[in-house]
Amino acid sequence: MTTTDAAQAEQGSGSGAWALVRGLLTCALYGAALAAIVVGATIGKPGLWIGGIGAFLLVSAVSLVLGVRRQARKPVVGRRKALAMIESRRATSGEYADVPVDFELTVAPDDRPAYRAKARQSINLVDIPDYPVRGVVVVEYRPDRPWDVKLVTTPDARWSRRAADASLDSAPESTLIKDPDKGSACCFVGVLGVLIGAAVVVLLFRGDLFTDDPAKPSPSPAGPGASSGSSGSSGTSTTVSQSVTTADVSTSILTDGQLRATSDALLKAGVSTAVSVGVTDRRMTARGTKPDEWAPGQLPVVLGDLPYERMPALVERARTGLGVTGAGDGSWKIDIARDAKTGAVVIRVSVTGGNGSASLEADGTGRIIRTHPR
Repeated sequence: MTTTDAAQAEQGSGSGAWALVRGLLTCALYGAALAAIVVGATIGKPGLWIGGIGAFLLVSAVSLVLGVRRQARKPVVGRRKALAMIESRRATSGEYADVPVDFELTVAPDDRPAYRAKARQSINLVDIPDYPVRGVVVVEYRPDRPWDVKLVTTPDARWSRRAADASLDSAPESTLIKDPDKGSACCFVGVLGVLIGAAVVVLLFRGDLFTDDPAKPSPSPAGPGASSGSSGSSGTSTTVSQSVTTADVSTSILTDGQLRATSDALLKAGVSTAVSVGVTDRRMTARGTKPDEWAPGQLPVVLGDLPYERMPALVERARTGLGVTGAGDGSWKIDIARDAKTGAVVIRVSVTGGNGSASLEADGTGRIIRTHPR
């Protein structure tokens, strides 16, 4: 093997693992994009499925450009001739005079050790006896892709003489070289990547996918009129009417996990979804708790999915970081509803002090997305 060919072979073998990693990442991105399209359409989030389509097209375009660049950087390597001995042959059925024949060959190049390779080539039925087992033939191969072997059916006079005079030994079966791009590992990596990408998207939006269907009416409290009862943690009472449910607490709702406990009290009262949720220092209110109060296509807020543990910090940030003087002693409130355009949950914290009011907005995970300082 020449120095150039050796370097190319070493580079090709060393890049096999990187090719698998690259394929895994690409397939994972495809899986995530496809899952985003399906999940976005399922839960009614246009931004998600539109983003999935855009991501799919972007990954396809980048993969195409990178593939073209990789092919352009590869040096052009011509095919070379060599002698080869037929170890086995198997003709498959065909409807024409030329039938596909599977050969296993011992290829003996002039500049590298002999090795085994497989080749499939169409041979005329009349000419098949010219290719006996243990017979020596002339083949062409690519030094950078030694498994790419093709029989030369009409070699020139010099190679014909060499083939007639040559006597070759069989190469060990362990030297058999196969096309790595056709291995089962590539298929496995591709499927695994798609599954990983899809699983990540499903896990991120599992709250929207696996909650109870908001179109189903929640269990109504006993009696059509107003009723009251005690549920949840100590000091929490709930009052339910036909369209509004309130839960009052005896201590500040921001302390000692009281927000989560108050939400649990509403859930036990039969309220799992609402068009809007309001929170003040001693009360949580759910409005629009009945499906017949929802506008067509409206997605209500699922009470059990709200980030109650992060809301005290949001209130503290609004009190201290939005430029309202005396906000620590002033009034505050939390309003939770879905954005009319995107359908995403928006948590709005408003504070009022001696010099005015201000607010901030957070998403459904409690992450601040925008502020409206004084």
